[in-house]
Amino acid sequence: MSPLLNLQQVGKRFGYRYILKDISFSLESGESVMLIGNNGAGKSTLLRIISSLMKPTHGTIYFNGTSQKDNLQEWLRIMGSITHESRLYGDLNSIDNLRLFGTLYGIVELKQRIKEILTQIDLSHVAQLPVRNFSSGMTKRLMIGRLMLCQPEILILDEPYTGLDLHSLRWFQNYLHDFQQQGGTILMVTHQLELGLELATRVLILQRQSIEHDLSATGLSLDQCSTLLEN
Repeated sequence: MSPLLNLQQVGKRFGYRYILKDISFSLESGESVMLIGNNGAGKSTLLRIISSLMKPTHGTIYFNGTSQKDNLQEWLRIMGSITHESRLYGDLNSIDNLRLFGTLYGIVELKQRIKEILTQIDLSHVAQLPVRNFSSGMTKRLMIGRLMLCQPEILILDEPYTGLDLHSLRWFQNYLHDFQQQGGTILMVTHQLELGLELATRVLILQRQSIEHDLSATGLSLDQCSTLLEN
């Protein structure tokens, strides 16, 4: 069987400067992969390309053996993402934001699902408040609620823990663990390596515009990750 996702010689250039060069790796269904690198390494750019929010300068991404761009509708149906942009509508409240996304994804029993999710993400008490008035942590919880509502099969996560308090961190980590146990696939960028290693089956290290290490996460320590980033 073809891997769920397969990158072949993917690169991105802004002007004359390459941010990414010849990125090649595969992601199998059910894996949890942590992508790490120093600031400015191109991690967010790579996730934006994989999420189809940005086009690569060269190279090809395959999804289930077919070019991602030729199978884009199906890719967007099964993929959920958290990026640095919330992609929420600030003038709408939590209920209306979730109703909009739930309608687009054809979620059944939408009203009840929204009620359940707002309780789970602890936003029921501000459900009528416009999202523009939310703190960063509340916004992040609503972004997570959107993922839960749309029930993706693969998560592309860029610094998903940022802005969450300790209670929300543990709750979200449990959600990701359950998602993985049910066969979901995760590709995550995070500087919170300890949390990432709790979930990861593999670790990719992005340095000098390329994937320089592709390692099993089994037995990999925080110190080993830090040492590899310093080299």
